[in-house]
Amino acid sequence: MRILINGLLRFDSGKTTFSLHLLRELRNIGYDFRPLKPVAGHNVWYSFSTLLRSRELKILAGNDALKYYDETGMPVEEINPFAILFSPPDIEKIQMNIRLYNELISSGVPVMIRYYDCNKVYHLYSSVFYSIIPDSIRKPLEEFLEEVHAIETQPEKIRELIDSSPVLADHCVSKFINSNVIIESYNDALAPTALSTKVDLVFAVSPGKVFLLQDFNKVLQLFSSPPWNIKVSTFIKYSKVLSWKVYPAVNIIDKSLIDFISNKIEEEEKYKS
Repeated sequence: MRILINGLLRFDSGKTTFSLHLLRELRNIGYDFRPLKPVAGHNVWYSFSTLLRSRELKILAGNDALKYYDETGMPVEEINPFAILFSPPDIEKIQMNIRLYNELISSGVPVMIRYYDCNKVYHLYSSVFYSIIPDSIRKPLEEFLEEVHAIETQPEKIRELIDSSPVLADHCVSKFINSNVIIESYNDALAPTALSTKVDLVFAVSPGKVFLLQDFNKVLQLFSSPPWNIKVSTFIKYSKVLSWKVYPAVNIIDKSLIDFISNKIEEEEKYKS
């Protein structure tokens, strides 16, 4: 059974919290699922604790990957094949250019990427980007680069790899797509990679409600853009949906939703047998 989780909002939809609770609930009724977040990015300034954990684990890991790692103990690189670490710029190092500063704050300065080709883990960086980030964050980052034997490359190569992340991540998605897997998209992207659309169930999460996109494959054919460039808020306009409540704080999932998924799993197992 392959389940895709995406978010109706760009930020704070609750995808990871929902997915973690779903993993636990399914495990409680006898179904083990693998979490998979093919592509993820986070900002070291706002999530400095992830850098500390990454140094402990000797691998770049973001907030969501660490939550899944703590829950399952599965290797970080298998949970999250492609990770991007961003930093804000130092405004004085870009000559107090407010317009450029706002652009870089919005997009983030990529200070490191880590990807896994299902054989080997690679950490890469460009020193060009380090010339414009705050000194207070630069030293611990450079220490981490040494600890993981990161490879220096050109800034253009970093950008190229980020642009290619859906393709690179799919090398590992292909390894796990035929198992019991919960795939989490990023931000409000419909799906993080092409293979991530080859699923049995798709749920769009929002505060208070989760929606099953019933005719996912049919509606997907209406779009010419790759799934990571399609916003869930656009897609859902054309899709038939079923909805369930999601409760605050503990993000408890409605039991009827767990029953629904359990029935789908049983149907699939009967079909295979």
